[in-house]
Amino acid sequence: MTIELLIERIDYRLPGRGLGNTCRLLRTLAGDAVSKSIEVQKPNVALRITIGVILATMLGVLIKIAGSYIHYLHIDSTDAFSMLEGIDAAISTIVYLGLIVLFVFSLETRLKRRKVLAAVQEMRALAHVIDMHQFSKDPERLVHRELIVTEPGGQAQVDQLTPFLMGRYLDYCSEMLSLIGKVAARYAQNTQDAVVLAAVDEIETLTTGLSRKIWQKIMILDQVVVGQQRDA
Repeated sequence: MTIELLIERIDYRLPGRGLGNTCRLLRTLAGDAVSKSIEVQKPNVALRITIGVILATMLGVLIKIAGSYIHYLHIDSTDAFSMLEGIDAAISTIVYLGLIVLFVFSLETRLKRRKVLAAVQEMRALAHVIDMHQFSKDPERLVHRELIVTEPGGQAQVDQLTPFLMGRYLDYCSEMLSLIGKVAARYAQNTQDAVVLAAVDEIETLTTGLSRKIWQKIMILDQVVVGQQRDA
């Protein structure tokens, strides 16, 4: 609902600009975050059944090895060297089976983590896109209109935003960055995965830093407007 209202505000104040399309992309990512965060909380039934079959097979193999070893001891209990070899082989088998068990049990967590990290990476990329939008919005241009940005082709381009609209533009960028942090936090709910939590924290740090730069521009813009009103 918040993102929908932001889209309406952008379209009303700044029609025909790319910022509205960027906000629509944020809406899509937010919708995906809701569905994916629910999906990753559900158990992977097929994978867990497969894990159960693997563990049952491993347990059967282990029991068979133990039975064969006990049978061998009854046949030749005087060969101490063979007994030591058998113990060493049994220990190695248990260690290898233990490693396989750890791998199998962590497989579901790693698959879910990969899906979440891919979604977080999309939000990180969107945050940089928003930063590119606000990068060219320089309050100094309102003071020095003679400073014209010339494209390589030679065609002059001047941003025709008024001080009010430039302030709105920067404010919308800041709101979008804040929303990205909130959407990313959705993935951190109901999880203790340190990797996922660290990725979400990085998004929060990134968006906060970018938003701080925007608010510095807004403060400068306010000073410019006050100075123009005083001169008038």
